[in-house]
Formats: sequence, structure tokens, C-alpha cells
Amino acid sequence: MTRVTAIVFLGLVNLVANPGFEEGTQHPDHWDRCDGLTSFWEKDPVRGGKCIRLNSRVANDEFHARLEEMKQENPPPPKEPRPLKDPAYDSVGGNDGVSYWSDWIEVKPGARYRLSVDVRSEGGTPKVFVKGYAEMPFDVEEDGKAKHVLMRKVAYKVFLDAPGGREWRTSTLDFCPTRDRDDVKWIRVMLYAYWPPQNYWFDNISVVESGTDAEAPARWAAKKKEAADTEARDLEAKRTEARLTLERVRKALDRYARDLGAPPPSLKALHEDPGDERWAGPYLLELGDDPWGHPYHYERTEKGYSVRSYGPDGEPGGGDDVE
Repeated sequence: MTRVTAIVFLGLVNLVANPGFEEGTQHPDHWDRCDGLTSFWEKDPVRGGKCIRLNSRVANDEFHARLEEMKQENPPPPKEPRPLKDPAYDSVGGNDGVSYWSDWIEVKPGARYRLSVDVRSEGGTPKVFVKGYAEMPFDVEEDGKAKHVLMRKVAYKVFLDAPGGREWRTSTLDFCPTRDRDDVKWIRVMLYAYWPPQNYWFDNISVVESGTDAEAPARWAAKKKEAADTEARDLEAKRTEARLTLERVRKALDRYARDLGAPPPSLKALHEDPGDERWAGPYLLELGDDPWGHPYHYERTEKGYSVRSYGPDGEPGGGDDVE
């Protein structure tokens, strides 16, 4: 993760690194690379200094082709965009819009922040998003095996409509990325140009801590309790479903044993004729997995048979088996 350098302005710490886009060589430090087709790092002709220009009047297919080129370490220069006819519904501004991202910014639980951004345009109103991220568990495949990993995923989102015009205008937005959950650890600022398809300029991006949301802990507790209650209800519903299924399976097993003199070698024999003339099935339609996606476990025993679900973990024992 790129190190974020705090900038102090008017006694407040700006958490956005390189907020005025003045630092960098080919591209502004701590921000996306500019593609030279829809995003540009250039001198501001109105008040001097560097700024970001986003141009949404580019054909959407050319924009996506350029996105693929920008995945290269050294992408080729962009091609000259083809002219578009008004109203340019086929432009990126009429479809996906142009996004331009800041680096990662760490945030504190319960802290409030203020976003500030300078914008000018050819008349349109772009948006500036703040997206908050939490680490969430996901299953990925590695060497043919499932592996649990933590990945940063969007858990919070807010946006600011930033009116433009020929002159620069400053817009602000107060927000709390951990308003409803305390696990949001990072935010990113996203500059976004869309409709109408035209040029939009951005400068002086600021995010400063502005106070504390005193009621946030109570909301977190309520949300966690609600999630725990929902999980408990879902677990009990699945356990009930498994118990009802096992009851049907046992009745089928008992009918099979009554007809053939012994329990079947496997549950498959309940719905497929094993070639015994005494078989009077099917005793049960083909059995699917249990409510957690695991096969029901069946075995013959000295006393007859045992059939059960291994519960949420899919492993025997542990106190969560359903019989």
C-alpha cells in the first residue's frame, strides 16, 4: 500500500496525499495513472498549477479499449478519438462514466470527516464519491483447493454533486464512513465525470477529520445484534429443514428394511432398484445436499443404521450435527 503523506492546511490535517496534483513525474503521485484519452494531468489555464481533467466525450468502446491498454506496464500512446455526433449517447459519458481514484486513506471508527473539492466544467455537474472499505472473508481457489482470504470490499458509499461552470467552485460534504459499521478501515476518493459528455476539471481535493459521531457505537451494537438474531433464525430454520428431511429419510429406510429384510447399503438404493425382486420403491426421491450444501451421512450399524447431517461445518462432531 502506498504511504499517504498528510498535508496540514489551516490547522487541519488533509488526509489526501498530493491534493493539488502538483507532485509527480509522468502521472500525479498517489493517484491513478492518466490514460491520455479520458483523464489528463495538466496545467490549469484559468488559475495556473496542475489539475485533473476528465473528458467524458469519448466513444464508450474506445474508452474500454484504452482501459485494456492501461493494464500494461508501459501502455502505448492513446489513439486520436473519433468525433461524436450530438447528443453523443454512445460516449463514455452516456454509458459508464469516467472514474479517477485517489490512494487509500485510513479512517478512524466513529470519526466524522469533511470532503472538499474544487471543480469547473463546460456546464455539467460531476460527482465526487467517497467509498469506504472493510476486510471481508471470501473463498478463492488456490492449487485446486478452496482458501479463505480477507479482501477489501466496499461497505460504505456517499457522493457529492459538485456544480461546475467557467469559474472554479468549491463544494463540500460531511460524512462518517463508520456511521453504521465499525469495520470500515479505509476510504478512497473517486472523481467521476459522466453526463453531459464534456470536459470537467478537478483540483484541491481535501478530506479532514471534523469531529466524532457520538451515536455511532449504539448503531453498531444494534446492527450487530440484528445480524446475530438473523443468523440465529437462519441457523434454526436450516436445522429444522434438516430434521424434517432426516425424518423422511428414516421413514423410507424403515420401509426398505421391512421389504428387503435389512437397511440398504447406501441411500442410493432408496430411489434406484438394486435388482432385488422384493424392492418396492422408489422409497424416496433422489436426496440432495443438506441446507449447508453438504451430503447427508449414512452408514449401516450393528443396530440398524445411522443417518445425519454434519451441520454447518460439514464435519462430524463439534456439537452442531443434526440427527
